[in-house]
Amino acid sequence: MPWFNTDDKLHSHPKTRNAGLEAIGLWTVAGSYCTDYMTDGAVPAWFVESWPRGKTLAGRLVKARFWDVADDGWQFRSWPEYQRMREQVLKEKAKAAERKRKWLESNDRNG
Repeated sequence: MPWFNTDDKLHSHPKTRNAGLEAIGLWTVAGSYCTDYMTDGAVPAWFVESWPRGKTLAGRLVKARFWDVADDGWQFRSWPEYQRMREQVLKEKAKAAERKRKWLESNDRNG
């Protein structure tokens, strides 16, 4: 199962202060969305616009250099440096499923 990583210094980084708490809230839920749907950091416009003041907050995230504007919404900066990419997540899920299959198979034989 993927998860969204945040730096343990996020709380004190100047970029965080520049973006503001409300924008960092959008950044966090958008990161969770991107991880859940394995978008590789692409944040669709509809997602941002579904939140109160979403476009304004997205603008603050762009200005603070957390996001870049994309054709169909926004893109997390440096996603591959800090988050797992879709391909990696899918490979890890396949390996976990194979481990589980083997474990169940061995327990069926021994059980």
